[in-house]
Amino acid sequence: MEEKEIHAGPIIDKKKGLELLYKMILIRRFEEKSAELYTKEKIRGFLHLYIGEEAVAVGVMESLTEEDNILSTYREHGHALARGVDPGSIMAEMYGKMEGCSKGRGGSMHLFDTNKKFYGGNAIVGGHLPLAVGMALASKKQNQPSLTCCFFGEGAIAEGEFHESMNLAALWKVPVLFLCENNLYGMGTALRFSHSVPEVEKKELHTVWNQLLLTEWTCWKYGKPPRRL
Repeated sequence: MEEKEIHAGPIIDKKKGLELLYKMILIRRFEEKSAELYTKEKIRGFLHLYIGEEAVAVGVMESLTEEDNILSTYREHGHALARGVDPGSIMAEMYGKMEGCSKGRGGSMHLFDTNKKFYGGNAIVGGHLPLAVGMALASKKQNQPSLTCCFFGEGAIAEGEFHESMNLAALWKVPVLFLCENNLYGMGTALRFSHSVPEVEKKELHTVWNQLLLTEWTCWKYGKPPRRL
């Protein structure tokens, strides 16, 4: 039987591609400027840059809706920008000004914008995973069509909250999406020095897969097509 070559069309058109590229470049330039201002002591406290991970935040946010909740790590500038939080309010927050998205009280690690349903910016490694489960449970109890997207780094996998959150999410069957951004370093320590099993995808893989299936089911339940991430 003769095989026919299939030519798939573009996944996105040129206009959408340029829009996504603009968002990624915005994050990169914002972070580069933040690093410059940090060295000049204009930004105080801690500063964790998102350089090199821009495509992750932009791609995920593109697949979510305005009703969905977002929780992030202390490396959340890129997530906030991709979500549509005003860059000026983010920079003002890092300057400690009242015009900041957290009124100048949170700084770099605690960006917050209820209008965008962006709930941090959490400084404690893994501390926001239980919060994500709770928010997803609230959505389920209130019959809301939203899901909760929780970004976390591979360093959080070594924390007890990770396993507790995965267990409860599967037990309660809540609409939550856990998204691990593995940059191979947790708090400055290389992954191979802190994890006995460095292949993070092997940990709680079954539970995460169940959650992805649950998310798809939830979308269909409320009459919305599944969002492929």
